[in-house]
This record gives sequence, structure tokens and C-alpha cells, in this order.
Amino acid sequence: MLFRSLLVGINYFGQDGQLSGCVDDVRRVKDYLCEHQGFDEDRVLLMADDGLHRDPTRAEIIAALRELVAQSKPGDSVYFHYSGHGGLLDPNMGNKSNKFKASKPNKEYDETLYPVDHKWAGQIRDFTLFNHFVKPMKAGVIVTCVMDCCHSGSVLDLPYS
Repeated sequence: MLFRSLLVGINYFGQDGQLSGCVDDVRRVKDYLCEHQGFDEDRVLLMADDGLHRDPTRAEIIAALRELVAQSKPGDSVYFHYSGHGGLLDPNMGNKSNKFKASKPNKEYDETLYPVDHKWAGQIRDFTLFNHFVKPMKAGVIVTCVMDCCHSGSVLDLPYS
């Protein structure tokens, strides 16, 4: 069994809505996972807008999630932690370029994550997370997600209530 993790912390330095604790949050989570939960530091990817880590852009976050899916095997444990802004979008607006359909049609809002480049690359919608991370994950992989953001209750678009 292997432990893998993706930790995303975005403070949005210099942007409207700048936050102050998200990068520090994921640094502390990384320390906890490695020191107390048996995660190998080489299998913990920390993304942050601090100039020291991989930049948490829309494309990079989605690529990292897809990478977690590709690397994980039954019996592995995966931990995804997001600390940053979350939001809501009209599910009928702005979906023209997305080849994936929402897993829950006719819902009132899409829940979203705000990558650091959200102003020009767009937000990450719930069904994008579902189709790139949840749905393709192999059976038998234990997945734990912590979404430290607004409107995160169904941001993974899970088919459960």
C-alpha cells in the first residue's frame, strides 16, 4: 500500500480577495502527513502560489489530479486537500468548451474551486473534478478529500446524498 497526496493552497497574492492562511495550511498538512501518517515526502505534491512550489493553475491542478488517478492502485490511500476560494456558477453558462456533462443535470449551481489563474483560465467546476478524479479512480483506492473553501459541500459532484 502506498500513500499519495495532493495539497493545494492558494492565497491569491496581489489579487482581489487575497487570503492569508491557505499556503501555510497546506504546508502544515504536509508536515502532519509525513511526520504522523506515514506519507513519504516524495509522494506528497504541494502546489502553492508562493513562488516555491508548483503553481496551482487550473491546468496544473487538473493534471495533478489525473496523475494521482493514474498512479494509484487498489489498496493505496490518496489524500486531496484544497485550501482557497470556492464558488458557485450557473450550470448553464460557460460550459460550451467542456466535453464533460454534469453528473447531476438540472441542478441550481455548479460548485467550483478557484485556481490561481481563474480570471483567465476559469474556475474548476464540480463535474470537472468528478470526471477527472472521482469517476476514473480505481476501485479499492481509499480517497480522502478536505475542501477548505466556501460552497464545498458537493464540489466533487458525488452521486450520493
